Amino acid sequence: MRLVSRVRCALFTALLLVPSLAFARVISYSPYTNRTAYPLEQARTNRYFALYELSSTSDGQVVLYDSTGVDEPRVIFPTDGKTAFIFTGAVRERNGVPSILIQATVAGGSQTSWYFSNDGGNNWKTVDLPLVASYLNSDFNVDIGGPIVRGRYNFIRIGSDAMPFVIGLQGSIAYLNADGSTHTIPSSSGSLISLIGRNREGTKFLMRTSAGNVSIIDMSSNVVTLVASYPSTALLEGWITSTNAVYLDVRTYTPTDHTIVRFDGGASKTLLEYPLNDGTPAGVFAIPTADYEGAWLVKRASGIPTTLYQQSGMNDPVVQWSDVTASEVEALHAGASGNTLLIQVHRPRLVDAARFLDPALAVWHTGDPAPRDFDELFMNEQPTKRFVHLDVDKIAGGDPFVFDSGAVVAQPVGIPISFPLPSAGGSDVLQEWGIVRASLKQKLVLPGMARTHGVFNSYWQSDVVIYNPAADPQNVRIDYVPTGDSFTTSDAKTVTLTLAGKEIRVIPDALEALFHVDSGGGAFFITPDLAVNVTSRTYTTGSNGTYGFGMNGIDFYAGTASPRFPVTFAGAFPGPNFRTNVVITDTSGRGTEATFAGAGLLGSIGTATPRFSAPPNGQVQVNSITPTLGILDSEAGGLVVQPTRGTAIASVVAIDNRTNDPTYFPPDLPASVVRTIPAIGHLDGANGSKFRSDLYLYNPATQSRTVTMQAKAWDQPENPATFQFTLLPGEARIIPDALLKLFGKTGVARLRYQSSDVSLGGQAVRVTSRTYSVDENGGTYGFLMPPFNNFQMGTSGDTLEILGVVGGKGFRTNLGLVDCTAWPAVSNVQARVEILDDKGKTIDTFTMNVPSAGGVQINDLFHARALGDGPTAALIRVSPITGMIGAYATMNDNGTNDPTYLAANLAAQ
Repeated sequence: MRLVSRVRCALFTALLLVPSLAFARVISYSPYTNRTAYPLEQARTNRYFALYELSSTSDGQVVLYDSTGVDEPRVIFPTDGKTAFIFTGAVRERNGVPSILIQATVAGGSQTSWYFSNDGGNNWKTVDLPLVASYLNSDFNVDIGGPIVRGRYNFIRIGSDAMPFVIGLQGSIAYLNADGSTHTIPSSSGSLISLIGRNREGTKFLMRTSAGNVSIIDMSSNVVTLVASYPSTALLEGWITSTNAVYLDVRTYTPTDHTIVRFDGGASKTLLEYPLNDGTPAGVFAIPTADYEGAWLVKRASGIPTTLYQQSGMNDPVVQWSDVTASEVEALHAGASGNTLLIQVHRPRLVDAARFLDPALAVWHTGDPAPRDFDELFMNEQPTKRFVHLDVDKIAGGDPFVFDSGAVVAQPVGIPISFPLPSAGGSDVLQEWGIVRASLKQKLVLPGMARTHGVFNSYWQSDVVIYNPAADPQNVRIDYVPTGDSFTTSDAKTVTLTLAGKEIRVIPDALEALFHVDSGGGAFFITPDLAVNVTSRTYTTGSNGTYGFGMNGIDFYAGTASPRFPVTFAGAFPGPNFRTNVVITDTSGRGTEATFAGAGLLGSIGTATPRFSAPPNGQVQVNSITPTLGILDSEAGGLVVQPTRGTAIASVVAIDNRTNDPTYFPPDLPASVVRTIPAIGHLDGANGSKFRSDLYLYNPATQSRTVTMQAKAWDQPENPATFQFTLLPGEARIIPDALLKLFGKTGVARLRYQSSDVSLGGQAVRVTSRTYSVDENGGTYGFLMPPFNNFQMGTSGDTLEILGVVGGKGFRTNLGLVDCTAWPAVSNVQARVEILDDKGKTIDTFTMNVPSAGGVQINDLFHARALGDGPTAALIRVSPITGMIGAYATMNDNGTNDPTYLAANLAAQ
């Protein structure tokens, strides 16, 4: 921690030299699969990429994905529905057609073989290659970038059109031809041969024998030139230029040096060197330029500036920039244009008892200074994290990329190093690990915008709140897509708003105000110049006030269901006196088809599994879905939405028929790690309200799962009360008034829980809750109280932002803060709270004490802080000082007592 003051002072000095703070955002993302998966070796610019997805701890299937989303993912090996243990594999793409080589043992067999397909996995043949003892899931190499994923220190190398794969073996080199034929060239020395690099075309390779000799060898096994000799213990990786010059990244352990060397025509030149640092990319590292003629190099370590170099020929490296904040650059990726780099910087954050390795990303152009603004990809990332698909020249314009969080336990390292102006995000992320799709350009979706009559004399309308976190004006494009299966893109309507710097704009009755729609409904697609925060409230007005639900804007690449990533809703069917509507919003651009299935106490419920379709870029809404599923009105349970085509955002709204009050349910969050529901209650509140909390649980696995729950009173220094029970395969369960009936408590408590046997992550138990007030007729007015994901908690150095609060006499706003640490400590924890008005002006700042492992709520925040009825709109910022704090707000109608839940979002550091 002694570096913090130095880094912050250096950053402050640097900021004096620039006109304004940087702009950054937290990137939301969508998983491709809910299974543990490993990418095969392949070029990052391939259209198609292959993943080995585990079905159990010992075997799985190879799945081929289309990065453009045009083709559906498909299992390509084994082709008969079986599983296999995949030792290793690689992909080479030619004119959009992948050739794939894998070594595998098919389940039920004892023979390990090489399998080859030259038509994208449609047909396979066994090929005659020597077997190797290498495992995809034991690759612990840190990915420092470059053109090929899993390319460093790999004995398989991607070759040419004629010979797509070349393998270094014991005493020989094996070549696989495009038709699947093979030939092997023995080594004259008979020693182990490692392939440690290639040229851009894949026609020449760097060969190293166990004796340490390094040579260039071509596709005919002609040794072109002897390069160098190194100790057998040295780690080597490199590339070859068009003139047979060679770059080598050399790690020797006697002495412990790390050097980047160029060899050319018998001469050698050391470009950079630094002592090894525990095998991490700290020190020096290099990747080839896009044309393989030169190198991009980084030198960084504790106590020195981080420096980026470019080098060519036998010239000295040329400094491109030197960053005095010592940014922890961990990987570089070169754009094909030759003048762009994706800079990947390590950002640590503390979450519960483990650190999340939080890469921050910036596209840099030659001639520019060191990047100041980094977008953060906040995941449960491990040392083997890596990009799977990436086109550096296109991602700044919004093209999606594919990132693998890795599968090895991480070690805590580093400190936060910069503090750009934030744009918050992430509350819409459903799974914080795995292989995901994301984009540097923000696009948000608000499903279910309404201006329409409903049952029981209701009239639904939607208000929208948009916040521009930038200091300068920003244009925001909003596309309105009407609900209906006959929608075409010509039916969409578009408007562009210009928001002043820091402005929070409230748009009441947004469909009429923006698009002059008198009656209808649909989705808003929101595309800003930079980034915005957006929320909405859909409600109806009764004789004594309003009631409805709130919804944060959902990132176009987050919260989406896909054929390999179904989503669940444990609380979809709350039971008698409720009706349930489902909304499907297509995000694939080619239409979505999905199946719906119900789940209850004994597993599957209902008599049908219907398919519903949403048109390309469109939305459909299915009202009162239980009759279609064959579910009785008296049955309670959950819902599974499984796309069979396309990708979609799925939303569920459950409506109390006695009060007509709706509760919005986003997809469930898996409990593969400890999750926290900030508040469950059994207490009386203001205006005669009586608040209770129901829990909804669902086990998506085909095996029984045990879930452990701990309830800790907000304001009592007690140890948590623990309750444990087992859910059957496919079981969905509701626990009414859970705090009283499950734990025998009243008041308000924090609930922590975790599912058992979560080795495959996606099969963990889902838990969510609804807190509501009961009226004299037994009807309810309530809101969703979901578990926090890791974007909704923070520690010192983090900031959480809550948008959607509006002022006025008709509402009161409550702010809740909860300490999410596991066990109570002696002293309270603290957080700084800042309230901004609709012009971005800070109107109040104060510090809140939060009971350790407990919670606190400020009721009627604006009046409690002497702010009257509050501003037109407000942004609430919560910055933890100590502890690990989660935050939320509720906006309560003073007439109906109906609360609207407002989620927090993590802001960029």
